[in-house]
Amino acid sequence: GSFLFFMVMRFDIDPSSIWRNLQSSDPWLLVLAVVCHYSTFVFRGARWRVLLRNAGPNRSNPGGILYCAGLVLISWFVNSVTFMRLGDAHRAFTYSREHGRPLSGILGTIFAERVIDVFILFTMLMISIFLFLMTGVDTPWYIVVFAAIIPIALLAVLGMMILVRSRMLRYLPGPFGDAYLQFHRGALGSFGNFPIFISLGVLGWCAEVARLFFVAEAVGVSIGAAWAIFATLTNTLLTLLPLGGLGVTEFSVAALLSRTVIKSSAGSVVILDRAISYVSVILTGGTLFLIRTILSNHSPHQKQIIISDNNQAELG
Repeated sequence: GSFLFFMVMRFDIDPSSIWRNLQSSDPWLLVLAVVCHYSTFVFRGARWRVLLRNAGPNRSNPGGILYCAGLVLISWFVNSVTFMRLGDAHRAFTYSREHGRPLSGILGTIFAERVIDVFILFTMLMISIFLFLMTGVDTPWYIVVFAAIIPIALLAVLGMMILVRSRMLRYLPGPFGDAYLQFHRGALGSFGNFPIFISLGVLGWCAEVARLFFVAEAVGVSIGAAWAIFATLTNTLLTLLPLGGLGVTEFSVAALLSRTVIKSSAGSVVILDRAISYVSVILTGGTLFLIRTILSNHSPHQKQIIISDNNQAELG
């Protein structure tokens, strides 16, 4: 609703023109966009499985790819219906409960996942900017600066984690020290099988870019690879801002796309893309969440969350 308000009141376009574009869109290309979108959960689930296996005791079995992909989808659903983006915390909580592994260690693998995502995102964003420079397209400098700050900050955090580990354990009380140690193991112990999880991460992001590209083609406009990459990743960057969920990100992406297509077409692309990436995730993720909740409530055995386990072997 907030997005439609921005589009009509601030973007100065006629809603009827958007409606005509939506009605004339190609359904088969939209189906292809949906397939691309949901394939990203398979890639992300497979990547998280690799990280869990790397950080697990004795490279234990972390669960199947579809199992991990389902938890990633549910985490996106939780992010979509909560204000504080609690999806990753819920994913870690659920996995910890069902596999009996330390919660802080699972949070560490998700932190490692976010680090990987940021560097892939930054690299792909630079590729799109290079393509823009080759064609003489002006790029908003503030997005480039914002994109560069995040990986630098994460590198600083990783460096601090490595340097101050012993000091943190010395000053933190026992339970907190154990929890931090598990988080440290989960985060830094995840970085094994580097080519595999990097490749899966790139495929996941490419699937999201392809979704936007095919949505645009379905509406009848060609935005090109550079704009598809730039708009998709800019949307991700803007979701990191406090107001990212109030229609501001969609309005900003529409404004970016209007640099290469007319406003009504840009608005149509963003509405359809949001319907796939947001509304459909609420429906499918919510259904999966409900099914898992019902099944877990009927399960006679529940594993408890382990905050720390002093007998767990040190990771290499």
